[in-house]
Amino acid sequence: MFPQLFQVGHLTVYSYGVLIGFGTLLAIVWPVRLAAKEDIPPEKLEGLGLVIVLSAVIGSKLLTAVDYPGFYSGDWSLLWREILNRGGVFYGGLLLALATSALYFWLNHLPGWKIADCVAPGLALAQGIARVGCFLAGCCWGIPTRQPFGVVFTSEQAHGITGVPLGVKLHPTQLYEAALVLLAIPFLLRLLKHKSFDGEVVLAYILYYAVVRFFLEFLRGDPRGYYFNDLLSTSQLISLLIIPIAALLVVRLRKRVAIESRRDRTTTRVPVPRKVRARAF
Repeated sequence: MFPQLFQVGHLTVYSYGVLIGFGTLLAIVWPVRLAAKEDIPPEKLEGLGLVIVLSAVIGSKLLTAVDYPGFYSGDWSLLWREILNRGGVFYGGLLLALATSALYFWLNHLPGWKIADCVAPGLALAQGIARVGCFLAGCCWGIPTRQPFGVVFTSEQAHGITGVPLGVKLHPTQLYEAALVLLAIPFLLRLLKHKSFDGEVVLAYILYYAVVRFFLEFLRGDPRGYYFNDLLSTSQLISLLIIPIAALLVVRLRKRVAIESRRDRTTTRVPVPRKVRARAF
């Protein structure tokens, strides 16, 4: 665990911030390349990356501040350090980024679902890299385990920032999630080439992640918001809301494409002229 990479004078470079920045860069550059293959001019995506990044950071930190007890220490001089050193709640960033992106698509008259499909693989890549950053920083840790793949955190600095227990073998839930979202990328790329309707790729990833996150939450040991007598966490409740909404959108978009396909076949059908029998006079 390496929460701090190096320090130059009063400037401290943290591993979490570096990996977040690297993942964000890839999440902007890669979708632009994928969009070009979908005949979407790169210039139409100008500004979208900035909108997604800013809204994702703000949304994730806002939900973290609400969901995690004691996230903000009360010292404004330490607020920037807390933001750079502690991971945010992914759902907070996702939901705000979806809302602001939809507004951006509407204002700029862009094909939102098609662009969102191109963003999905980059989103998974950035999320996987960010979870590695969580592991290095010591946040989002798991419950104690006796399994041989458990990890023991030893950094006093990480304990002071995130509160991660030291000297205890824990589930590396950060690496679990990183592996699961990165493994989804080949499937997303294949689906992008063979999708049956615009929006299928991004909705498939959202559904996949909602299921993954719901079950991974049972292995998380860090303090966060719980409901129904500590039965479900905030992220699990959001997952339970997202799954039916995303599934409904899949059904509606698939149905709309089917209706449009039937309409196109009807309008392009060439009428066959009937033979006219000549009358005898």
